[in-house]
Order: sequence, then C-alpha cells, then structure tokens
Amino acid sequence: MRKVLLSLFLFASSYSDCEAQNKYCLSFTDYMTDIWHPLEQMEFEYRSGNKSLWWGGSNYKPITGDKETDKILKKKARFLIHNDSLYVNCRGLTAKGNVFGNWYSSACVYDKDQFLFIALSTKSRSKTAGSALMFGVLGGAIAASSNDDDYQCYILTPTSTDDAIVKPIDEKYILELLDGHEDLQAEYQAIKNKKQRYSPNVVIPILKKLGLVKSGAESTQ
Repeated sequence: MRKVLLSLFLFASSYSDCEAQNKYCLSFTDYMTDIWHPLEQMEFEYRSGNKSLWWGGSNYKPITGDKETDKILKKKARFLIHNDSLYVNCRGLTAKGNVFGNWYSSACVYDKDQFLFIALSTKSRSKTAGSALMFGVLGGAIAASSNDDDYQCYILTPTSTDDAIVKPIDEKYILELLDGHEDLQAEYQAIKNKKQRYSPNVVIPILKKLGLVKSGAESTQ
C-alpha cells in the first residue's frame, strides 16, 4: 500500500502547509457548476490495511466535530477538497456488482469531464467477499491482507441524471489508450506480472504521460 500512496501524490497537492480551503459539493452538477460549501475545519481518519478492505477500499473518513456536518459528508456530499486535493465519496458507487463502501477515495479530474479514483480492485473484492462467505470473518480478514497490486484505478463518468457509471481501468483499456504510442506500449507489455498491469503504480504514470490526468491543484480542475 505504501507505493499506492506514492502514486496518489501524482495528483495530490504539492503543498499542504498553505491555508487551503476545505469544502464539499453535493453532486456532479454542483462540481461542474462550481457550487461548493465551505468547511471551517476538517480532518481525515485514514483506514489502512484490513479496515480499508472491509469498507470496500475507500480509505478516508472525514471528521469535522459537528454531527450534522459529518452526516452530510457521509450520506449526501459527493466530493471534498481538502488541502487542495480532491476526494470522491464512494457511497452508492458500484462497478461490476461490487460496492465501494461509505467513505472517500483520492481522486482527480480525468480527461476534462470525468474523474479517476483509486480503490480495491474488483478481483480483490471478490476474493475477500468469497473468503468471508466460506470461512467467516477470519477467512475474510486473511484474504484482506492487501498489497499494492490489490488496488486499481476507476473511471467515474457522470450521467445526465446526476448518477455515475464506474468502470475499472484494466489491461484492455490501457492497450487501447496506447494504440499509436509504440514506446509506451512496449514498456507496458514488458511487465510480466499481469496483475501489476492494472496497478495504480503503473497506470497513473501512463495516464500522466498521455495528458489525461494532472498533478497538484490542476488535478481538481
């Protein structure tokens, strides 16, 4: 997971000491029309390891100290900006029948009108759920002992009804993007471990080279 966190820095803020405004918006439409609600104070509880997997791979729980605000952030808000970095509320999001949990994942704007976020891969979700079903909580906890390759990038596409379509970035998708980029394609196909081909540590640098994601404050725009 340490390398995944390093990958997140590719589109996280390059400065956290500045007085950056904490704020949230309630929907994709509000994001696009720049309608935000300020937060006087907020911090994240970071869910790592097994806790993260049991919550679907969404790692960040926002805490303001105000019960009503915390309830809004949990159940109604869609995006948060904290220290100039973007986070998406995974509540209600699904991909291939898998849910992402109730909390937030690091995100960035993808190709202008979509979003990219990192969460537990669809295969790892199935593995954890299957182990829990067959062997109980202990079996699920063993399966939830994750590493970097258990995480995956997802594309979130808003719909006209303010819902979202979520698709995992897999090997097939990357190869389609790399069509016509022979050097990058050769570098990508040289990765022997198939599982690593959709790891955020591999995918995010490729997307940056293709100009599809940005770094720092630009990643929220």
